Amino acid sequence: MSDRPRLAMAVLVGAAVICLSYAGQRLWDSVGEPAPGTVLRQATIPYFWRAGFAALHGVGAAAAVAVGVRADTARIWLARAPWLVPAAILPAAVAMAMVP
Repeated sequence: MSDRPRLAMAVLVGAAVICLSYAGQRLWDSVGEPAPGTVLRQATIPYFWRAGFAALHGVGAAAAVAVGVRADTARIWLARAPWLVPAAILPAAVAMAMVP
């Protein structure tokens, strides 16, 4: 029973890192990447690379949290999660929406 806060924290951090990693990669690639309409056959290849690397980042972060965070510390941070997660994810989502 004491591992449930650690598991919840690991899943939450993993999901947040996936979102932030994909957003960061998308924003970084938006500078040199051609418009999606100009590359007909290969438009999805950068997406799959970004999604794959974001998944790896999320799994690694979740594993690190699952191993390195104590249950009482996870409870403290999970109580703050309803405010922290949107504050971290929303700016990245808005930035991605503004990039073509």
